[in-house]
Amino acid sequence: MAKIDTSKIEGYANMTPEQKLAALEGFEYEDNAAELEKQKNALSKANSEAAEWKRKHNALLSEEEKKKQEDADKLAQMEQELADLRKGKTVSEYKAKFVAQGYDEALAEETAKALADGDSAKVFANQSKFLEEYAKKVKADAIKKTPKPGAGAGSGSGTEGAVDYGKKIEEAQKNGDITAVAYYTRLKAQAEAEAQGE
Repeated sequence: MAKIDTSKIEGYANMTPEQKLAALEGFEYEDNAAELEKQKNALSKANSEAAEWKRKHNALLSEEEKKKQEDADKLAQMEQELADLRKGKTVSEYKAKFVAQGYDEALAEETAKALADGDSAKVFANQSKFLEEYAKKVKADAIKKTPKPGAGAGSGSGTEGAVDYGKKIEEAQKNGDITAVAYYTRLKAQAEAEAQGE
C-alpha cells in the first residue's frame, strides 16, 4: 500500500503533533484504484475475446490445413530433437577429451556443456579449478615420492653427522619453498618417531 509523501505537505516538519494529525487527515491524493480495476477488467475481456476467436478459427480450419499444421509441428519437434542429439554428441566428445586430460567426471561434464554452449567464461573458470587441483596433486605426489631418511639420520639432537631439520625448515620458509618445508617437516617427524622407538 502506498504511503503518504509528507514532503508534499508544506511545513510538515515544523508542525506540532496535533497539526501534523490535522494535516494528514486533510491530505488528498490521487486514488487510482478505480482506473486500475477498469484496466484489469478490460484486459480480462480482451483475453476472453482472443481465446474465443482462436477457438472459432481452429473450428473453421479445414482438415487439410489441420494436417499441414500437424506436419509443421512434427517437423519442428524433429528438428529440435536432432539439435539436442547433436549437442549431446558434441558434449560427450568434449567430455571425453577433458577426462583424458585428467579432469574428474563432474568437472569434465560441466566444462563440456559450457564449451558446447559457447560459455567461454565458465570454460576458463573450470580450467583454473582443474589447474589448481592438478598443482596440489603434483605437489602431494612429489612429497610421497621423497626418499625416507637413511638409518642413523637424526633430528639434530647431538648425533654426529645428523641433519638439523629445524634449520632446513627455516631456510625453506625464508625462500618460500613450500615443497621443501613439507619435505623437511616429514623427515624431522620420522627422525623423532624413530628416536622415540629406540
